[in-house]
Amino acid sequence: MLPIPNLDDRMFEQMVMEARKSIPKLFPEWTDENEHDPGITLLELMSWMTEMQQYYLNRVTERSERKFLKLLGIRPRDAVSAVCDVTFTGATQQLVLPKGTPLTAMDLRFETQGTIQFVPAVLEKVLVRTETAAADYTSNNQAKIAYYAFGAEARKGAHLYLGFDRALPMDTEISIYFNLFDRYPVRVSHHAEKTAPMISSAKVTWSFAGADTDGQSESWLPIEPTVDNTVHLSQSGELKFLVTSEMKPMSLYPADDRSRYWICCTLEEDGYELAPKIEKITLNTVRAVEQETFSEVTGFNSSGESGQSYELSSYLAYNGLHTVQVLDERGRWRDWHTVADLSTCGPDELCCELQQDSARRTTRLRFGDGVHGSIPPQGAKRVRLIAYSAEFDYSRFVGGSKGLPGQTFEISRGRVYVPSSMLLQVGYRPRGEDSVVWDDWTAVDDFDNSKSTDRHYVYDAAAGTIRFGNNEAGLVPRKSGEPNIRFLALQAGGGVRGNVKDGLVTGLGFAAEPGVSVTNPFPARGGLEAETLAQAKLRVQRELAAPTRAVTAEDYEAIAKAAPGLRVARVKAIPLYKPGMRDFPRVSAPAQMTVVVVPYSESDKPKAGKGFLQTIKQHLDRHRLLTTELHVIPAEYIKITVHAVVVMEPKYKNEQRRIAIELRNLLQPMDHGQGAEGWRFGRTVYKGDIYGVISRIKGVVYVQDIWLDAEGTGFHKDGAGDIHIPPYALVYSGVHEIETISQTDL
Repeated sequence: MLPIPNLDDRMFEQMVMEARKSIPKLFPEWTDENEHDPGITLLELMSWMTEMQQYYLNRVTERSERKFLKLLGIRPRDAVSAVCDVTFTGATQQLVLPKGTPLTAMDLRFETQGTIQFVPAVLEKVLVRTETAAADYTSNNQAKIAYYAFGAEARKGAHLYLGFDRALPMDTEISIYFNLFDRYPVRVSHHAEKTAPMISSAKVTWSFAGADTDGQSESWLPIEPTVDNTVHLSQSGELKFLVTSEMKPMSLYPADDRSRYWICCTLEEDGYELAPKIEKITLNTVRAVEQETFSEVTGFNSSGESGQSYELSSYLAYNGLHTVQVLDERGRWRDWHTVADLSTCGPDELCCELQQDSARRTTRLRFGDGVHGSIPPQGAKRVRLIAYSAEFDYSRFVGGSKGLPGQTFEISRGRVYVPSSMLLQVGYRPRGEDSVVWDDWTAVDDFDNSKSTDRHYVYDAAAGTIRFGNNEAGLVPRKSGEPNIRFLALQAGGGVRGNVKDGLVTGLGFAAEPGVSVTNPFPARGGLEAETLAQAKLRVQRELAAPTRAVTAEDYEAIAKAAPGLRVARVKAIPLYKPGMRDFPRVSAPAQMTVVVVPYSESDKPKAGKGFLQTIKQHLDRHRLLTTELHVIPAEYIKITVHAVVVMEPKYKNEQRRIAIELRNLLQPMDHGQGAEGWRFGRTVYKGDIYGVISRIKGVVYVQDIWLDAEGTGFHKDGAGDIHIPPYALVYSGVHEIETISQTDL
């Protein structure tokens, strides 16, 4: 363990002496250093204050620092589990893999985050057809080499075709995952705050090749996606849809070697800021997280009616052991036992029927009608199904309470659990009753705010223990002669070890049919270790510095750049300006704020589409002042063309191309790897700027003449030949005309 540094390492006399020694160097005119001098008195005062601060700061312990962070609303972050997308292949029939299906990557365990309908089809062909070309990108898709979904220009009417070896099943939710190329200089912002969803500037429609109304001729029939996390192929995500009628085979060029079953994505409205590039399209793909679930709880609402039934799809619920709980009228949880048939139960028996569907991998609960089995009371989340693994059956009991204050129980057994997944219960036997009832207990960071009646406990991940209160700060669990403290929900996971490389999630933690395999086409990401105290202190500094309210122009710019899901390259906030105003800034508009945005693009003139602008406006609306009227507009572009006559040294006479490249690097709206942000919004294009750039080029003797031309709206050219552009505008480079003259030809 590292030694704790001593912060109180300088005495008062030492500080005064060091300050007096620095006077001749810092202030030579200060010559009177006697005690009666007011400056010396101030030095002694500051030294005394510093010495007192050091004294108290040296007594700030780690526990105190955690309390200070708590006052700021910050607590060290728990370990975060890595996630990845896994793809299943090899099944010969339809198969349902419920949520929580276990997978392995070496010694790590992953679990699926959702239920997947496994379809026994293979994606054989990927075609892209535009107005001018048709190409087969199947090999690119298999090798994860990026290709444009609708061509480099992404024009309206382009098509993306997916060809399968067999028809997709009807009325079954099909899931296709799209991984888009994401390694651009400007990263997508992932804002932690829950905001409105991203809006796409383009629109796509989906269809499949099927039979028309007479059931004979081929026709393209529409598909209405049930889930589109790709937002019209603007980002990586999952597409879910239903095929409503039978698919028909069709032959399409350039994959016309045989007939296949096709799905088509058509670009109905163009407007992408960045033409989508696809790295891989996969069928039967689901997201998996690095964790191990020992026990899980699913709650249901009770209507209070007879014959209530509930269904859920979960791996543990289907393959594990079960406990059913119902909250009684007095707010206590009681365990109900499961039976094969409710007809064997009496009217007052606490029983329910549990059935499982092997085809759909679902578990169903059914309660009685008051004649055969009791009816659960009405209320929200009054019914629970607890599912846990057989190995966890004994381990879920932490121990028995002795009724003493400050009891501590060891629970880690070599594992670090996810605190947010914990649900703990303490049981007791009420006086005059034979059955045990259970109360839920809540995990807290400490007992500082706990009253004597609060059912709180503290989980210490480092020590692997849970600790209860003392009847003053936190209630003491009731004494019991048998284990009466148990976990209903518990998970383990998190850490950087979960960030495994692609192709390592290959193990199936369940009995699958022969031939079924799984892999992760891309690496797992996002796994983090538990945050240390030092890291939490650095994070609080960043969070306190980040704006949360849009008041100043700088606030608007910072918040707009953090709009989630977008690649915002540049932002300019113009206070007191309203779009369409003239004579700005001589004439201003009170309570107006205009935000000009530039998306990242591979184009010379990045243009923000309507969806891009609307997404940023919705994000800023959550942070602006109510009295401010907000406008979000795209940048205006002014094309600048330079005509120059340059005198060169004889051996550099043919350097016109180099001069044109330097001018292009200067007159650009964005940084394309040149180390500069780009042209500033509204900055006048002075001829002096052009003179300076050309004069710095090797071989240039002097610039003989320069004149500038501009194309666009809102600019004006003054008598000196400089181009003045509006505050919401940027410049981009035209085709420059450079004439070079050898120095010897003059």
